[in-house]
Amino acid sequence: IESPWHEFTPKGLAVLNTAGNLCALAAAGSHDHVMVRLLSGAAASCGASFNCLMPKPLKTHQKTAAVWGVAFAALHFTNLALLLRERNHGLHLTDEEEEIYEHGFQSHGVTPRQFTKLLKAGAKFKDYGPGEQIVVTGDAVQTVFYVAKGTCVAERPGGVANIEYHQDVFIGTLWPNVWRAEFLGVPYVENESDQEDWEDSWLIEKAEARAKRHRGSTGDLHALLRSGLEEKTGPLTNVRAGSAWVSNIVAGPEGCRLLEWPLSIFSHAVGADERLCTAFQNVETMGLASKIVKGASRKALEGYKEILCATLSDNRITPEENLALNRYRARHCIPDGEHLEMLTSFGWSPEEFKAGMKSGFWSSIRQHWMATHKT
Repeated sequence: IESPWHEFTPKGLAVLNTAGNLCALAAAGSHDHVMVRLLSGAAASCGASFNCLMPKPLKTHQKTAAVWGVAFAALHFTNLALLLRERNHGLHLTDEEEEIYEHGFQSHGVTPRQFTKLLKAGAKFKDYGPGEQIVVTGDAVQTVFYVAKGTCVAERPGGVANIEYHQDVFIGTLWPNVWRAEFLGVPYVENESDQEDWEDSWLIEKAEARAKRHRGSTGDLHALLRSGLEEKTGPLTNVRAGSAWVSNIVAGPEGCRLLEWPLSIFSHAVGADERLCTAFQNVETMGLASKIVKGASRKALEGYKEILCATLSDNRITPEENLALNRYRARHCIPDGEHLEMLTSFGWSPEEFKAGMKSGFWSSIRQHWMATHKT
């Protein structure tokens, strides 16, 4: 008697099971997200079919396994359709744009479609030479700047650098929640716990310090990092309508390449997409953390250079000073390359530093002694 179409023979079931396992194995070894979804969906479909095509009547555990297989297959194929939709709807990035997306946006939840939408919102690349002025203190904030290559430096009046913006960060502080509120036409409240009770000003005054400590320990990470960076560098420029630049922005010693947007178009594009606002909140949070780390290392390097300059001023180094300098480099993670570069700028070689004195030091003392005694 020939088996009905909905019942496979043991040999047919074995072939179906093998095909499913091969698809699962190929999915595990694939690096392409689309192929992973396709092969995983095929493996789940084979698993569901394996249980459905067994001799009837099906047992309870076979029905349960088939239902779960169908559910897994449906999820994989749904995500596959979404991926193909993202890829096949005019999303064409240049090599430079793709590199920017992968390094600065992808890991924070920005999709290729959203990034392409941002590029179409008036984005343009602009190159600046070493030390070239980008913005001036007091100018209205009308442009959003993203550092694609090189570095930028924020300078206070007098040319004192207070923060360095390196590659893959935005200049200033982004406010995606404000942009969202502006798009929806509703007032923005940064933190409801910050609202004061006007009926009891005395109580607020007494509790202000405690409230600040409490908010510092339980508030969101973004506000905490922003507060910490402002303590180290002073006020930051708020990239939002009605704000002004609080410092001069100049290109770094090797110049920079910036990706620029008009603020009004950029804030509208981000504010119109709630999920993009959430992703940009992550972009800004990680950017603040990166700026704090970069600023701390920069200050450590500047401090070490000043200490080293003062130590080398008399052309000799005592063993105690050498030990202290080594400990300082270890504590502040000063790279050996930076240390050697500083020595060269002061006219010292590594051998002289290791020996503890500059070559010709004793001969200069001897010549000075002989000249003194001749007179």
